[in-house]
Formats: sequence, structure tokens, C-alpha cells
Amino acid sequence: MPHDERDKAAEAQAALSNERTFLSWIRTALALIVTGVALVAFDLPVDLGWRLGAGAILLLLAIANAAQALYSWRANDRALRHGEEIPDLRSGAWIAWGVVTSVMLLLVGWVMS
Repeated sequence: MPHDERDKAAEAQAALSNERTFLSWIRTALALIVTGVALVAFDLPVDLGWRLGAGAILLLLAIANAAQALYSWRANDRALRHGEEIPDLRSGAWIAWGVVTSVMLLLVGWVMS
């Protein structure tokens, strides 16, 4: 395969990988929404206030996650087209800590129930 064709194939592969990553972020946002709603909708052995708090955190994380998906997809696409370095992930740690906080709220609420 000639060099130019390999470069085009690598560019296409990187663009498709960027799109798959975008869709993964969106799936994660949808999972956070479903989990947040389920915490409130189902009658779990945790007081409603604790479930509302944990659910609200998860819904806010879903919004942040969807925003991260759009931001990363556009920034990575721009970097790929201009031959620049891919930018670092900005909100991954915040999202992870938010999930941990939500679980801790549920645990505290469950123990106190």
C-alpha cells in the first residue's frame, strides 16, 4: 500500500475512533440519567432525601458527561485535522468522583435508615 493511502487510512481510523469515543461518552451520560431517575423512582431502603441527593448528582454528572463528549469530539477532531496533539481529558476525574460521592450518599442514607 503506498504511503499516501496509509496516511489516509490512518486518518480515517483516527476519525472513526474519535466518533466511537464520543458515542461512549453519550452512552455513559444516558446510563447516569437512567440510574439517577431509578434511584428516585424505585422504593429503595434509603430515605427519599438521600436518594434525591444522589440522583441529582448523577443527573448533573450526565449533563457534564454529555458536554465533555461534545467538547472532546470537536477538540480531538480539530487536533487530528491540523496534526496537533490530542488535548487531555478535562472532566474524567470529576465525573468519577461524582459517582463515588453519589454512592457514598446512598450508603450513608442506607445506614441511617
